[in-house]
Amino acid sequence: MKNLVKKIISTALVLFCFTAAFAEEALSSEIVEQLQENVFEVVTLKIEEDPLTYEKKLPLDRLPYQIRTDKYDSIGTAFLMKDGHFYTAAHVLSLYKLSQSDKFFVRSTDGTTYKIGNVIKFASDRDFVIFDAVDFDASGKGLEFESKVKKNSTVYAVGNAQGEGIVIRNGLLTSETPEHRNGSWKWLRFSAAASPGNSGGPLVTSAGKVAGIVTMKNSSENLNYALPVSEISKVADNKGEIHGEFYYNIPNVLSQKFYHTVDCTLDLPMELEKVRDICHKKYKEATSEFFDSISPDYAYTGKENFVTKDPGTHILSSEWGPDFPNVLCLNDKGKWSSYSPQDISTVKLEKNGKIHIGAMCGFIMTYLKKPDNVSVESYIKDPKLLMDTLAKALTIPRVIGAEKIAITSYGKPSYTSTSKDVLGRTWLISAFNIPFADAVIYNLSLPLPDGIFTLTGLAETDTIYNGYVYDLDFISDFVITSYTGTLKDWKEYMAIPESVYPRHDFIKDAKLNSVKTSTEFSFSKLNITCPKEVVNIDDKSVIDCGISLRPDEKNGLKLEMSYITVHAQENTNDETLVLFTNKYKPNKEASKDALDNYKKICSKTIPYDGKPFEQEQNTAIFHVDEKDDHVVIVTLIYKGSKMKIIEGNLEKLLKTIK
Repeated sequence: MKNLVKKIISTALVLFCFTAAFAEEALSSEIVEQLQENVFEVVTLKIEEDPLTYEKKLPLDRLPYQIRTDKYDSIGTAFLMKDGHFYTAAHVLSLYKLSQSDKFFVRSTDGTTYKIGNVIKFASDRDFVIFDAVDFDASGKGLEFESKVKKNSTVYAVGNAQGEGIVIRNGLLTSETPEHRNGSWKWLRFSAAASPGNSGGPLVTSAGKVAGIVTMKNSSENLNYALPVSEISKVADNKGEIHGEFYYNIPNVLSQKFYHTVDCTLDLPMELEKVRDICHKKYKEATSEFFDSISPDYAYTGKENFVTKDPGTHILSSEWGPDFPNVLCLNDKGKWSSYSPQDISTVKLEKNGKIHIGAMCGFIMTYLKKPDNVSVESYIKDPKLLMDTLAKALTIPRVIGAEKIAITSYGKPSYTSTSKDVLGRTWLISAFNIPFADAVIYNLSLPLPDGIFTLTGLAETDTIYNGYVYDLDFISDFVITSYTGTLKDWKEYMAIPESVYPRHDFIKDAKLNSVKTSTEFSFSKLNITCPKEVVNIDDKSVIDCGISLRPDEKNGLKLEMSYITVHAQENTNDETLVLFTNKYKPNKEASKDALDNYKKICSKTIPYDGKPFEQEQNTAIFHVDEKDDHVVIVTLIYKGSKMKIIEGNLEKLLKTIK
């Protein structure tokens, strides 16, 4: 989570302004003037509307005047050539990345802006694009190319360094470096300083001619890269080439990374907006298709899942009721197991509410235990209320100057939907834009009797919608939760109308009824009536329900209720615990311990012999009823020494079980 917040902060710190400042280099005044006339800022229209609410008024007056008053954000550099076209790096125009800022312009040194019009040619792998500007008169203007530049000759990086104006900085052309994919061309490697904002600017010779387009910076040394101008002609006229490569990680598959490429072409010219839209769709389709090709192997029906590879795993022979939800993961040793975040912190809310928060698999995980005065149904109906509550734990700041101002509300969601996982649980989807950082908070939330569990992705807009949407949907199948709450919580949860929130499949037909003399439960295969004289259940009594993962022909696995634990009259002398367990027979591949334990229960050896015993100042008794593929274990525990009454009360309880 810290890395994600740092990314947001660093994005907010990139504050742009435009002032022409030229280094004192050995370029003639005529060349400097020519560069000044033909090198432009690339700017985007600022998003004026801010849906966020902050802990206090933003101190925008502390920003430099130019930034406060400029209605544009400066993002890179472009330059004009003698052919009348503009040139820049493809990544400057976010050709294949979804962005909340989608209005692009070039701005001259006198402050005049021109909307970018048609794209003439581009290649994503070579990282260049040629375009026109609307209503721009290129007559008699433009720079010239120089395709032959000697090594160790002086070159100049010209660009809008750090978004603070056009700067000319000198260095040497040190070498040529083969591109990493298959060595199809060589990048120009140079020592002239280049900063964020230089991208797309020209690398020029001492004669002021363009040798290349500045594209990227070396992360480990003070050397930078430019595309040689000779490579531009390698792409056919009026064509756009998309060549991309990436490694894809399924978030809960830690043992494998998947390599993928994207290759296609576009016919040009075409308006920039349409080009960006098509390119983004191509990348999204490729990512989606690739994910769909690899993920089935790891689904519950897949060849790499534990259901197929390790049917004896403890995952299939355990009853699950974690305090904090777990995620089933394939670890880096190739073994499936369950995990929860290592570091879970707690934020207290009013009226006994709490937020437990941690991070794992690249996502933030929160378990909101609702305050007494807020219902789960309220959070389901109002995603803004849920997000505003979670904001108390996420504590993401906006940085203005050196001051961090906390975000207290993300406003209304920009997108809402639902998804149903393979285990029959409906997840609530909500997305919230963070315009100042071109980022999105994307939530998958699972309503539970006592609150909401949420998986949250926080990243750049394109990363969310061209990656995290698939990841979160996939990982939701592997989340294991308990179902916990007071009797009052359960009544409210089960009373939520299907039109508001459909109940999870495995408790779809569950019933809970409480009257003066008894409380009736009907969950899965358990149908029980608890007389008040045996266990005095009231609205404050806590009911914990655990789950088992059972084989299913269609989806590989299904959820079933494995136990119900009722905690009644807690912290009194009449404190009682009653536990009803469906213990399923482990399959033959299960561990020896699991098989031996099941055999011990079936043979009714101590303590499963139906005889009361005292332990740790409590009186307990177990009853075992053997079925075809499972046993039903009824456990009754009273506080203190109550040997005389516990057997009789167990008998009364057993008569109610169907």
